[in-house]
Amino acid sequence: MARVVVKLYATLRSYVGGAPSVEVEVEPGQTIADVLQRLGVPSEQTRIIFVNNRAGSLSQTLEGGERIGVFPAIGGG
Repeated sequence: MARVVVKLYATLRSYVGGAPSVEVEVEPGQTIADVLQRLGVPSEQTRIIFVNNRAGSLSQTLEGGERIGVFPAIGGG
């Protein structure tokens, strides 16, 4: 089985015990949404996704070896 590295930022880290990143086994063809669901990260909490330093999306399929960055919405005043 292939692996991906998922880096979660800000409040999203609370879903993986505060770790800055986790390795996840994936089957080729699984989507980023599938991986986040397995980690318990609600898709509605995510706003920005990068795959290998390029813009990505929840529906993007994975082959293994990718580095995924996931950011929540960031508010300010």
